[in-house]
Amino acid sequence: MRYIVVDSAEFTYPDQMCYPTAASTVTLDAPRGGMATFQILFDGLTADHVKENWLPESIYNDPVVLEQAKTGFPRMGGVTVSTDLPLPVEWYTLVPVTVERNHGLEPENFKPHFPERVAPYRVYDCFRPFDGTLDVGVGDGRKPDTAIGGLYGAVCAPADADPGEYKASITVVIGENTLTIPMTLTIYKAVLPEESLTIIQGYNAGAVARYHGVEYGSAEFYALDAAYIKALRRMRQNMMYTGGVKVTEVGENRYEFDFSAMEATMRRQFAQGMKYFNGPSVGWRQSWSASTILVNGKIPSMSYEGYCYLTQYLPALHDMLERNGWLDKFVMGIADEPNDANCTEFRALCGLVRKIVPDIRLIDAMSYGNLHGALDIWVPLNAEYDRHQKEMETLRQSGDEIWHYVCCGPRYGEYINRFMDYPLLATRYLFWGNYKYNLTGYLHWAAVHYQPGQDPFRLNCPEHHNTDSVCYLPSGDTHLLYPGEDGPWLSARGEAQRESAEEYEMLRTLAEKDKAKADELCGRVFRSFRDVEYDPAAFRSVRRELLAALSE
Repeated sequence: MRYIVVDSAEFTYPDQMCYPTAASTVTLDAPRGGMATFQILFDGLTADHVKENWLPESIYNDPVVLEQAKTGFPRMGGVTVSTDLPLPVEWYTLVPVTVERNHGLEPENFKPHFPERVAPYRVYDCFRPFDGTLDVGVGDGRKPDTAIGGLYGAVCAPADADPGEYKASITVVIGENTLTIPMTLTIYKAVLPEESLTIIQGYNAGAVARYHGVEYGSAEFYALDAAYIKALRRMRQNMMYTGGVKVTEVGENRYEFDFSAMEATMRRQFAQGMKYFNGPSVGWRQSWSASTILVNGKIPSMSYEGYCYLTQYLPALHDMLERNGWLDKFVMGIADEPNDANCTEFRALCGLVRKIVPDIRLIDAMSYGNLHGALDIWVPLNAEYDRHQKEMETLRQSGDEIWHYVCCGPRYGEYINRFMDYPLLATRYLFWGNYKYNLTGYLHWAAVHYQPGQDPFRLNCPEHHNTDSVCYLPSGDTHLLYPGEDGPWLSARGEAQRESAEEYEMLRTLAEKDKAKADELCGRVFRSFRDVEYDPAAFRSVRRELLAALSE
């Protein structure tokens, strides 16, 4: 049996033991208060347990995926792992998940890293809390088709740890095999800064309840819900979408509003560490090609009836927020992703909302267009910011904030995104872009948004419906957490995003005392949203320099 150590900045696979960063020693670095992460792959495993299928085969319409769905996840038991490092280490088992196709990338347009691998294949994107077993490929229900399995380790460096070099070893016992793996950890004097970046990603609690088979609102649900929120906070997410407003029509153009469910959710999530909330959008597009924006799901926003609704709903919402002391922790969308068809009505609706509740800040994901003056927080696609940086930057002149977002796009032009068939570094650099361009927040529609019928362990390009649009999503767009047997399981992309957020804070803090140095370090690996360094060793070298500079 043999092993290799692989840097956590690159994806690993259940059919591969050759990587640019492959080594025989675990070499780590961390700030105080941070984590140092790594992967270990083992070759020569056997399986003695096969996991049952999770969902019926009928949900699969791709013959390749269907063939893979017939198999289980063989596990090898009786594995132990220990270390003499005098610091806590979190251990996870690498779980293979399927990338069934490179949706949105045509073979004639393939480029280096886009995609990183040609589908179908499996990738270790999922991390299961280590339970004494290793996943061993995906076989035919009797034996695995590969003999490779692995572990993900996260060393936790306390904020009061003594800086310096720590020498230790990891002992892994697999059956009759005992492996001793050398480890060197450098803890720098620098302390991981407090979070300042605002991060929001969609969390669908209903999908969590359905997938785990629990009743929404039950004690079992709330236990799961708390575990998912904790996992989001681990990624340094600090803002949540919120909703749950009950609207009752009590007469002609007269309404009553019940915010109790929304208030209860916000209180619970504040207690779980969330800091900010994005309220339900005032309106929604009638279709992608229509100019009309609807409020209350059916009323044209620019109609008399729409005005009557808004002049009752918005003051009631404002009163609830003011009563709870939440006005400065709350932002609100108007109509997600306005386009050329509805931009005029969007701007008019923003003006009407500002007249009624001028102290609620407005935010929306958007592409560049005729929207000037409409919002307080602008969230362009990273590709749209890149192409229209000069125009977007003029929005700061009136005190507006600029964030960025990614979703099922961009899927072209070598722009970074968090897809499973891109290099893991494409995810890792997302918040380096926030530093370079002084973008104070980040948005994604889905950290946990499994689509109907989707098994995210085997189906990662599911069908998606949005108003009158139907499409298939690129791999991994729906989630950064997996619905495990006992709660949420982490992902390689979610961990990369956490480390990216931490590196943003380190760059920002370094810039306060030496901006030229911070800019120079950033520029060596991140030059724009479509021009980054994909050599993991070069990235790791710059990160060590960042830690050293911050420690001076």
